[in-house]
Amino acid sequence: MTISFDRVADIYDRTRSLPSEVMTRLVETLTNELSDCKTILDVGVGTGRFSKPLQDAGFEVVGVDVANKMIGKAKEKGVKNLLLSEACSLPFRDNGFDAAMCIHILHLISGWKRALFETCRVTRGSMVSLSYACKDPVRAAYDDLLKKYGYEGHRLGRSEQDLRELVSPAKSVFVCSYDTSSADRLTNLAQGAFSSQWQMPENLNRKVVEELRSQFAGRVFTQQLYVLMWKIDDLKVFCERNGL
Repeated sequence: MTISFDRVADIYDRTRSLPSEVMTRLVETLTNELSDCKTILDVGVGTGRFSKPLQDAGFEVVGVDVANKMIGKAKEKGVKNLLLSEACSLPFRDNGFDAAMCIHILHLISGWKRALFETCRVTRGSMVSLSYACKDPVRAAYDDLLKKYGYEGHRLGRSEQDLRELVSPAKSVFVCSYDTSSADRLTNLAQGAFSSQWQMPENLNRKVVEELRSQFAGRVFTQQLYVLMWKIDDLKVFCERNGL
């Protein structure tokens, strides 16, 4: 089972976008770290927010996703080489890509280990993801209130952030620090922009968001963004140990 983001395709970029200067630094970092690569697979390409700038930088990027509307948004941006496909069954030959990007996707897949295995199968060099050093205080307070009211959601898989506790990345590259508005975070939560919200009662979401508005009024928090890079060979060892 994999969660599709078709239901939020129209608001996805607005609710996930990084500040323009942060995106510029991120693309520069990715371009530098992947300078020895020519072909890149973007697993969970979504609207192409990472594929498009890397494509513009000269990389040959192929993107896969289960959400047709998200792929449509990527096509509107001019992203090329897009396929509708499950991450657990990638339609590519072994070792076909120099690198793979797996950004905020594994926690959406119940068979996340199989998705990781497939990513390793078709990649010969490294797998790249993003990590945030600081916990989002708005989201933490939101989750705490949900538990207080008796609701506790669950993720289908494990995040790339969790993966680094299971397999040590070969690199963790600091991108930059930046400030995020708590008001913007609450607006996104109010819209039900995140998959973890889609099974909860709407009135509960509304109640929790309203309680947090006064607590976080006018506040900003600082986030630190990192690029994580794993060697494919190290991830293959993990997959083998898990019977894949």
